[in-house]
Amino acid sequence: MLKTERLRIRRFHESDLEDFELLIRDKMSSKYAPYDIPWPVDNFGDILVCLINDDAWHAVELIEKSKVIGFVVASRTEDETIRDLGFTIHSAYQNKGYAYEASCAFMDYFIKECGIKKFTSGTADCNKPSVALLNKLGFTKVQSLETSFANDSQGNPITFLASIYERMN
Repeated sequence: MLKTERLRIRRFHESDLEDFELLIRDKMSSKYAPYDIPWPVDNFGDILVCLINDDAWHAVELIEKSKVIGFVVASRTEDETIRDLGFTIHSAYQNKGYAYEASCAFMDYFIKECGIKKFTSGTADCNKPSVALLNKLGFTKVQSLETSFANDSQGNPITFLASIYERMN
């Protein structure tokens, strides 16, 4: 478990199910949802069990409320010295610096304890808050591409411009 002034960054627990469901429903109702890999909005218990058993995924818990308000993930890549950073904070808790605080502590842990030399991350170019956060975290844009993760109501791919970012440690 990691602790900052306001947050605990820890492994998920089965008792997080209610907060986790609220978080994912909020994420999937965001205006940015079509620009991210879709999460199923059923079987939250099964999904949570998978996250509990994967040490790359960590809950972001607001200490003052003992409530899970987000997650950070450092997904494995083919190179064990590189991790792919992801983050989500519930919309009710955004614009308070929680994603930055959690991501800094999380990356610092992986650098010091796991020997991670580089982080990668990706986001839709139109997701200005995520782009700003990656820049603030010291990431540099290294590639632009057109991609799609979801389809519209007629079954056509929703294509968008995205960028890949890297941060060397």
